[in-house]
Amino acid sequence: MKNYKFNETALFVLLVITSLLLAGCVATQSDVRYSGVENSQLRQIKQGITTKDQLVEIVGEPTEQSMTEDGDEYLRYKCTTTKDNQFAMFPPPIAIKDKKETEHTIVFKIRDGIVQRHWKEQ
Repeated sequence: MKNYKFNETALFVLLVITSLLLAGCVATQSDVRYSGVENSQLRQIKQGITTKDQLVEIVGEPTEQSMTEDGDEYLRYKCTTTKDNQFAMFPPPIAIKDKKETEHTIVFKIRDGIVQRHWKEQ
């Protein structure tokens, strides 16, 4: 009878340890950063009204600037979204890091010193 009690206790302890090992611990973290023209800034730009100087005051200096032969000026602002994801699990000790960066450009068309329109390029 004693031997039977020992096996029952050993089995219980083994089940508890196995449950703890399988349950483990999982931790995730995600960090998103954006640099570039914000939507709140775009709402301040009025097509046909906002001047180039006002645009630069609101949004800052462009990443790139070009002029066409017919007098149109294009100001380009590079925008970047960076996502850092981290995943950790124990047991077994597993750590995964993933960094993803996406870019787009906001372009403003200027004619005679006035913003005519803007759009997003991928």
